[in-house]
Amino acid sequence: MGEISDIPLAVDMDGTLILTDMSYISIRRVLLRRPWMIVSMLSKEFTNKRAQWKRDLAQKLVFDPAELEYHTVFLDWLTGEHARGRTLILATASDRIIAEQVAAHVGLFSDVMASDAQHNLRGKKKAEALIARYGNKKFGYAGNSHHDIPVWEHSGQIIVVNPEKNLLKKVNNDAHIVFE
Repeated sequence: MGEISDIPLAVDMDGTLILTDMSYISIRRVLLRRPWMIVSMLSKEFTNKRAQWKRDLAQKLVFDPAELEYHTVFLDWLTGEHARGRTLILATASDRIIAEQVAAHVGLFSDVMASDAQHNLRGKKKAEALIARYGNKKFGYAGNSHHDIPVWEHSGQIIVVNPEKNLLKKVNNDAHIVFE
């Protein structure tokens, strides 16, 4: 091993692999058609049960992953990494039900790490899960958000994809690869 490009690469989904956020799609497609669910969702949001409302929406969401808009240049690069044998993991705060559908459609990921009804895999929680699995600095991470900074602090390779406003200033020169 030894090379930075040989360590497993965790890839964020929302805003990174896909150019949208599955929470927004879920809200649009589920809540707007079932407005009576809004009260329950807001109650869970304000009682720190975001993971549960994501699961509730995911169980009702019907979508075709082929219809999502993917970051094509980044996806082409991931395809090359996969072809040369690199381990790719989809690591997302979206619910596992949705993440597994996207991962199956893309066909490059050996595993999925995602939110479930109890845990919202975002920011520090995502960093902890990746460290527990691979070790500190023993994985690469591709993300796009300020919420990804705690993960990058523990990654051996920092890949920034489709960065949010001012994110590159915060990451400074630490990024190994940037896809804009």
